[in-house]
Amino acid sequence: MRGFTAVEILLVTSLLGILALAVVFLLPPVAAVTLEAAAHQVRSDIEFAQQNAMITGQTSGVQFVSAGSYTVYQGTTATPLMSPLTGQSMVMTLSASYVGTAISGNYTVEFDSMGKPSTGGGGSVNLSNGGVTRTIAVTANTGRVTIQ
Repeated sequence: MRGFTAVEILLVTSLLGILALAVVFLLPPVAAVTLEAAAHQVRSDIEFAQQNAMITGQTSGVQFVSAGSYTVYQGTTATPLMSPLTGQSMVMTLSASYVGTAISGNYTVEFDSMGKPSTGGGGSVNLSNGGVTRTIAVTANTGRVTIQ
């Protein structure tokens, strides 16, 4: 049986080292990935409030509290909506699900029965994690929700 030569072992080890460096430098930081996931969750929850307002004909909205949590509600923040996934009240603390992610600034957006923002249209909420920030904006007349 024939073994590996020193040159072959050195070549394979070098290639593995180069691949490991490429992975380290090309993959985005964990904070950026976590923040992106949180931003998509927030956008989805705002759109859920908008859809609820159109389906029920009652004002629905989302209230964000700086460095805290946000509540997806119908009528008032005292009546949070139930999550269609968990069946629990939609009072969300981002840092619990997305470690290191925080809400920057207070913001409230409410939608009427047509899905148009009646409060907070043209505004936005900022999320941050590890020096990286994402802004989730709600267009004034249409209620379109975008991540910037």
